[in-house]
Amino acid sequence: MTYMRALPWQRFARWAMLAGAAMALCSCATAPAPGSATAERSPKLANMGVRDMRAEFRHAFCARLSSKLDCTGILRRLPGEPVRATTARNSTITETSATLAGQYRLAFVPGLLAGCAGSTIMPFADTKETLRATGFDARILSIEGRGSTEHNADLIARQIIGADPDPRPWIVFGYSKGLPDVLEALIRHPEISGSIAAVVSYAGAVGGSPLADDSDNLPAALLEHVPMPGCDRGDGSSIASLRRDVRHAWWQAHHTKLRLPFYSLVTTARADRVSRPLQGSYATLSQTDTLNDGQLIAADAVVPGSALLGYVNADHWAIAMPLSEQLPVISGMFVDDVPRADLVLAAVQVISRHTARSHGQADRP
Repeated sequence: MTYMRALPWQRFARWAMLAGAAMALCSCATAPAPGSATAERSPKLANMGVRDMRAEFRHAFCARLSSKLDCTGILRRLPGEPVRATTARNSTITETSATLAGQYRLAFVPGLLAGCAGSTIMPFADTKETLRATGFDARILSIEGRGSTEHNADLIARQIIGADPDPRPWIVFGYSKGLPDVLEALIRHPEISGSIAAVVSYAGAVGGSPLADDSDNLPAALLEHVPMPGCDRGDGSSIASLRRDVRHAWWQAHHTKLRLPFYSLVTTARADRVSRPLQGSYATLSQTDTLNDGQLIAADAVVPGSALLGYVNADHWAIAMPLSEQLPVISGMFVDDVPRADLVLAAVQVISRHTARSHGQADRP
């Protein structure tokens, strides 16, 4: 069987093997135990100028969930979260979703290696379909999985500019490396800012990842250049662009030019919520910080000056895609029972209300 004819799970296995070699997935470090004390602290947010909106997001998110789902098991309540009085579940969720769909368009930007395992495995595919069923214009913007931030930024801007005229502004969700690509697009193409209401760091690598810091090695080179279906080789900079020093230098050079509201939804999985292929990198990152998702440390996913929405008890893959459904043959390797569409809808609701307050309007019901 040729590579191009491989089954979806086989294509993913090869992709994961390469990703694992390049991003230290085979570390033999020991992961922290679930519920360990070190996992219950919070990143220091005060010196980042972050506005804490976790209580408001928790209220919006929990109201959307089925009574069969445990909200506290999905959103981690780390120390320092503001307290908000609980209320009955909202009985007008469907109407609210329809109202939000009339106010915003949603654009999702995937991250590193997007499309490299074929069309079967794509971040946000299930979320997009669920949201479209509620009336949203929801789109996954096309980027190159191994493209540079500059190249992908141009692709993002081209799609936003080329979209059909519509009075509804975009809310853009940048996932993983997709967030640096979005940030670059805002700097290279400032004209798109006028059509964007907000940007959400959705497990976004705004501060890079320690796993990318040692990218000058053979496995990383293989990840950059080995042929993959539907994935051009790029210019070899995709992993290096996720180095922490690169991302921090970029932020220092450009952040004053960013005028849009930013929100951060962070993934910080407990050890028992980490999919098997990510357990090695989770353990590696836990030697530095137990609050991580197997690819990013929590503090590196919070945009400085943003509004913090919450900490999701999910790993880096589960927040964006249901691999257990997309790859049923190896479904047991993944822990991804995450209500992704509800997380997005709650974020949109909070952004809508926040925007209304900023404009001096009364909160919507």
